[in-house]
Amino acid sequence: MATNTNFLHELLEISSPQGQFPFDVDFRTLIAFAPNDSAVAWASQGYFITVVLNHSTDNTSQNCKRALFSKENLSRRRVIIVESNAAVLSIAFGYASLSSFIFLLGTTREMKKNDQGSVLLLAAGMDDGSIRIYCPNTGSFLMQLLDHRSNVCDIKFSPSTASMRSTLLSCSRDSTLKLWDMDDQGNMFRTLEGHGKREIVTCCSWSFDGKYAASGGTDTMLIIWETAGWTPFHYLRSHRNTITCCEFAADNTLIASCSMDTSLILWNYHFGYPLAYFWHRIPAPQTVFQFSLNRHHVRDLSFSADCQHLATVCDDGNVRIWSIDNVTCPKYIKTVQDCSSVAYSNDGSIFIIGDKKGSVQIYSARLSVLKLAFLARKIVLQNYTENDLMKENIPDVLKNYLHYSEVGIGVMQW
Repeated sequence: MATNTNFLHELLEISSPQGQFPFDVDFRTLIAFAPNDSAVAWASQGYFITVVLNHSTDNTSQNCKRALFSKENLSRRRVIIVESNAAVLSIAFGYASLSSFIFLLGTTREMKKNDQGSVLLLAAGMDDGSIRIYCPNTGSFLMQLLDHRSNVCDIKFSPSTASMRSTLLSCSRDSTLKLWDMDDQGNMFRTLEGHGKREIVTCCSWSFDGKYAASGGTDTMLIIWETAGWTPFHYLRSHRNTITCCEFAADNTLIASCSMDTSLILWNYHFGYPLAYFWHRIPAPQTVFQFSLNRHHVRDLSFSADCQHLATVCDDGNVRIWSIDNVTCPKYIKTVQDCSSVAYSNDGSIFIIGDKKGSVQIYSARLSVLKLAFLARKIVLQNYTENDLMKENIPDVLKNYLHYSEVGIGVMQW
C-alpha cells in the first residue's frame, strides 16, 4: 500500500458546532470553497453550515488562505454559523449581480465583491426541495428558490470566469435538473429531464469554461450537457451502480466520476470515452451491482488544480489521492474514521477532509512541478476544442498526447 507521507501537511482541525439537533450518521459533511478561496464552508450534522472567512481586506488568493488556515493568524479568521430548520444536502459558493440582491441586502458594506462588482453568495440545497440563498459574510438569509418537488441533492454555480449570466444548476431526487438565473433574482428558467423518470439525480458539475455541464444519478449514467442549448452532448455509460459525484478538471477535457460500484472513472468528455479506471480494493473487486452490499462505495471526489491528482473518499474509511497516470496504486492513503467528503481549494494548495460528525481536517497539499508539455497541452485544450485540433495537420504522436495517451486504461473486471 502507498504512500508518500509528505504529500499532505496538517494545518488544523475544526470540530462541528453544537446545537439542538441530534447527530445523524446518515448525514455527511459537505465542503465548498469560494471561487477565489477567500471563504470555505461546510455543512455538518445536517442542520449547520459553518462559514470561515478572511477578515482581511487583502483578498489575494495567497493571503486569503494564509488568513483562513494559519494557526498564527487566528485574528484574521472569522467564523459564521448558519443554523437551519431543514436538513442541508448540498452547498455552493458563487457570484451574482449586485443589482439582483441590493433590495434584500439594504447595504453592501458587508458583502464580498469580485472585480466585476458581483457579490458572493452561499447557496444550500435542502431536504424539503428548496434552495436557500445566504449572505456568507453575515449568515443572513436572503431568499428561497422553490420548484423542486423533493430533496435537492447537489447544486453548483456557473464559473465566474464564464462569459454568461450567473446561473445556479441544481439536481434533485425528483429526477430533474433545474437552472436558476441568479442575475435575475433567482428566476428558474429551465428544467432538464435527461435521466429516467424514477431515477435520482445525485450530482452535477460545470466545466471551467462554462460550455458544458454534467449530471449523474441512480441510473448509473453520466450525462454531458452542452450549455449553449442545454441538450445532451454525451451519455457516458461504464458505471454499474449509482454515481455519487462528478467533477470537471481545469483543462476543459477531463471529467471524473465515482460510484457505489467501487470505481473512479476518468473520462475524455469531448469524445465520450473512459481514459482510466481506479479501483478501491486490491485486487480489483468483482462487479457490485445495484442493491448489492459492499464496504467500498466511493462517496466523493475532488480534482486538484494541476489536473494531476484525484482525491476520493470511500466507505472503507480511507481517503485516497491518485495520480492520473497510475491506476494501480494510490499516491497517498490516509485512514480517517467516518470520513465522508474531500475537497481541494481552487488553486490546489489546500485540501480538506470532512467526517460524518461534522469535523474537518485541513491540510496544505503539495503541488506537482508540471512538465512544460503538460502546461502547453492544458493551454491548448483551454482555447481550442479537440474537434478543431483533429482537423489540423498535427503529427499522430502529438494527437495522442492531446488525448492523454499517458493515462492508461485500468483493467475492467465486471
